[in-house]
Amino acid sequence: MPSLPLGVPSDIDPYFYNRKKELISLNSFINTLNQNVANQILVTGYRGVGKSFLLKKFIKDIPDNILTAYIDISHIYGTQKGNLREEQIMQVLLEEMNNAIRDEDDILKKSYNAVKDLLWKIRKKNYDFKEAGSILGIAIPDINDNYQKLSKFVMEYPQKIVDKSDGQINGFVIVIDEFQFIGTLNSPEAFLWLFRSSTQEQDNVSYIFTGSTSTTSEIVDKINGINGAFGNRMIQFNVDPFTKKDTKSYLKEKVPEIQFTDSGLERFYNCTRGYPAYINSFCNIMSADIIYSEKEVIDEFYGKLEQVAVKWITTWSSLSNHEKCIVSTIIENGPLKWNELLKKVDFSDGTLNKNLIKLKNKGILSHSDKLYKIDDHMLSAWIKYKKEQDGFYPP
Repeated sequence: MPSLPLGVPSDIDPYFYNRKKELISLNSFINTLNQNVANQILVTGYRGVGKSFLLKKFIKDIPDNILTAYIDISHIYGTQKGNLREEQIMQVLLEEMNNAIRDEDDILKKSYNAVKDLLWKIRKKNYDFKEAGSILGIAIPDINDNYQKLSKFVMEYPQKIVDKSDGQINGFVIVIDEFQFIGTLNSPEAFLWLFRSSTQEQDNVSYIFTGSTSTTSEIVDKINGINGAFGNRMIQFNVDPFTKKDTKSYLKEKVPEIQFTDSGLERFYNCTRGYPAYINSFCNIMSADIIYSEKEVIDEFYGKLEQVAVKWITTWSSLSNHEKCIVSTIIENGPLKWNELLKKVDFSDGTLNKNLIKLKNKGILSHSDKLYKIDDHMLSAWIKYKKEQDGFYPP
């Protein structure tokens, strides 16, 4: 039976495919750090399209004179049971920045140890460092539970590392994945402006924000819209699904044992839409002993949809009751205008607006031509399947 990764494997090269153009673009944007020019980048694309895979490959191959740090906001969101706070993001960000210099020598090694000790005390809620001085010339927080000084320290740290490296390090690239969860903070605009104000004073620090969200989502507008923190100054590009030709080539290269008729391959592509995560999930339940026709692809897809859609079942379980109600209502009735949706759900205008923003930021809904639509195809297919099988939408 074939075995393709559902996440990002530690050994990424055997599974990487077809993103050479995107890698060339990313590398050209980041190479400017060698000339003391820092670009800020926004990478969008729907869940399952391969953004994290692309960025992990990019990080793996980046030159040694550019350091990297990577954080996934969704992991922090999950560990905090949906109660995301700015301080938690800053702590994780500082830890990953510091890990990037763990194997460096001399002054940077001393800084690594000092920050490691600082992080331990922060986790213990001990911010009282009145006599502690500074690290790399950055004042250590000296007031108990002082988020403002902690964030200032974190934001200044990567540029100070470059400055103190004696020319050995030319830049620092920081990837913030699933950034759409920043939209759940009490004041996401202020948090994004913190990054914007820091980058204005730094020549060797590039941030790459990426998330499972559409280019028209609320959080994208907050970060790079005309009135957003970066005000259209970020380099922005979208990661698209594989084309039908790409999908055929991917299957031939990675799982040649799976065979299709022409109509079977057409149906496979329609089921997966060219999303690598969908393709991998589907392939993992297929057999090398069958030549798949259109009918057999359909039977296999719906017969084992629970296995194919396992990641999307987890996504569904993470939604609130209000979010589930909105998604189910749109699946039941098709794309809806705001006033049409309001009539069909049993909650207030404000509650509807708040939850629509959350769903757009999570890449599940989009809003275009005044209509709210389901964007997560696999999630939608599984929900419809459960309704047909059980007579009701999944709880």
